[in-house]
Amino acid sequence: MCVRVYEVRVKRALAPSGLPEYDYALNPYVGCLHGCLYCYAMDYTRGPPAAAWGSVVYVKVNLLEVLRREVGRVRPGVVGLSTVTDPYQPPEAKYKLTRGAVSILAGAGFRVSIQTKSGMVVRDVDVLVAHREAVDVGVTITTLADKARILEPMAAHPYARAQAVRKLAAAGVKTWIFLGPIIPGFNDGAEDIEPVVKLAHETGSELYYDRYRPKPRADAYLAAKYRPVAATPSWWAEVKKTVEAICARYGARCIDAEEERRAAFKAST
Repeated sequence: MCVRVYEVRVKRALAPSGLPEYDYALNPYVGCLHGCLYCYAMDYTRGPPAAAWGSVVYVKVNLLEVLRREVGRVRPGVVGLSTVTDPYQPPEAKYKLTRGAVSILAGAGFRVSIQTKSGMVVRDVDVLVAHREAVDVGVTITTLADKARILEPMAAHPYARAQAVRKLAAAGVKTWIFLGPIIPGFNDGAEDIEPVVKLAHETGSELYYDRYRPKPRADAYLAAKYRPVAATPSWWAEVKKTVEAICARYGARCIDAEEERRAAFKAST
């Protein structure tokens, strides 16, 4: 596959977040080279990065310059880094936008919540530890099995992600694991769920779990590249019981992400 990386300049860095847990969203890149087949972000991305999902990414080369100006003008709050891209996808190794953004934001009194599928996050352990009171790191792990490659072709192997959680937690960084999306017939069995719960328990990480919630472009993409998926309420009720039972057995703190978000929306209105 031919990968294309383009540099672009932007007028703003922080955007209001549509998610109740964040005040702002910060996305250093447009598009994502991980190319996950189920990613809802392709439904919220315009242009070539959406049309050629996984092979085109725009790098916001002046992001840090813009961010330095913005943090002095807006009210400090919680920043989601990132909401429609992975902040540690391959171009981050060169551009270091995420690394710079964490330092700028934390230094200006913002809280930063990172979510990634990349082991590259451990590169920044020095920055994360220095700002540990203002930073948390979430790592998405849909399954620890090799089959993760089927739906997440260019993301880090789940073992690398698990090691990242272990290293960050051991360094004193607050960590959490996102077990999602849980997809019918792919990672909805106890054999896939239990190892992820066990990892959360061993590292003292909260575990957020979420069902597959189809978006038009992503659902069509998944059907074309893998197979059609139907996530019914009855299916999810059974999976939820499985997750909660395993969490109870390990004594892990597991949170239904959809229920948590619904409660947060209700509290904010």
